[in-house]
Amino acid sequence: MSHLQTRFKAIDQWLHQHKALWQFDSFACLTLPWLQAYPALASWLKAQQKVTPDDAKQLAEMVDLLPSLASGLAWQQPTLAVETVRQTFAQAPAYLSTGIKGRKWLQIDAFAARTPLVDHYTEWCAGKGHLGKYLAYQGNKQVISVEWQQSLCDAGQQKAQQLALKQSFDCVDVLKNTSVVSLESTQAVVALHACGDLHRVLLEQVSHHNIPHVCIAPCCYHLTQADTYHPLSMTAGQSRLTLRKADLKLAVKQVATAGAREQRLQRQELTYRLGFDLWQRHVRQTDQYLAVPSIQKGLLSQGFVGFCHWAAEQKQLTHLISQHPFEDFQHAAQSRYQELQKQQAISQLFRPALEYWLILDRAIYLQEQGYQVDIGAFCDVSLTPRNWMIRAEFKAGV
Repeated sequence: MSHLQTRFKAIDQWLHQHKALWQFDSFACLTLPWLQAYPALASWLKAQQKVTPDDAKQLAEMVDLLPSLASGLAWQQPTLAVETVRQTFAQAPAYLSTGIKGRKWLQIDAFAARTPLVDHYTEWCAGKGHLGKYLAYQGNKQVISVEWQQSLCDAGQQKAQQLALKQSFDCVDVLKNTSVVSLESTQAVVALHACGDLHRVLLEQVSHHNIPHVCIAPCCYHLTQADTYHPLSMTAGQSRLTLRKADLKLAVKQVATAGAREQRLQRQELTYRLGFDLWQRHVRQTDQYLAVPSIQKGLLSQGFVGFCHWAAEQKQLTHLISQHPFEDFQHAAQSRYQELQKQQAISQLFRPALEYWLILDRAIYLQEQGYQVDIGAFCDVSLTPRNWMIRAEFKAGV
């Protein structure tokens, strides 16, 4: 059994052991779903005014209440070493990063520093091909950037021509047409933040073509057509866990990079939604969650009552407003928001391990296809919370 398989089984067992604490729909629950299973933890949580997953003192208290938590919280994300050959790279000129936000450019720089040095790259889900431009510039390499939106391909191609780079674009929807010609002859495939099914298809194509080198940073695992998660590796296929889209969302649920205004609006919208949910349960006399469509943030300026009027219209419940005023539920919405934050703080403790589980599934799948695989952080989490990188090299006969 490989080191990655050993680590996967340990994480898998830990997540399964405590799945009641993270595998639930907090928005739909009016009470703690694991109240009876973890009574001591529930009592402790009730006594706390506020709970945050990064509070060391609170974490120590929870581990004292539930010692089995410690094993899954103790692991550290390794950092991928920079390839020695990459140290010869010259600093990219400022004009190469024109039109790219600073933090994104730093992500590209860090990601590229950990990719192999080859003559021919394929950039997967390229957008305008910013990563491809960086790689093409360094050593005058050939890059084919694969992207499904023609407008992005056109913009990227125009920029590449202006810079006299050996970069071309292949406009293809890889979810509908997995026959990508460039994969048949490429030496390395790179993908910085390819979402869900997009990077899943890539891994399947990589194994089909035995591509020599692969470097991907997966993202947004929940952007998939399947309602439940289908493991890639045989090892993950033996897991007793069944992951829903809600669980895959938890794996990437972080607001560390959101600005103060964005966080305030998120908090306001969530409180309004919780208040309307309490109202609709009362007027419909049913203890069931009722989904409400996405909104334009400007609607929040109309206040709690304005939001609830809009939501009632969406769900054809306006005839019940006069008998049950929304104002009666505003205070309860604030209280429920605080309780929800506590529940989510507990489930958030499992987020890193859940993402690690998904990364390991992909890495082990590549191992099963004959690849030598490294995984780790390609940059600091301050640049992007999605900083996992899977780096693989095909070894014939492995």
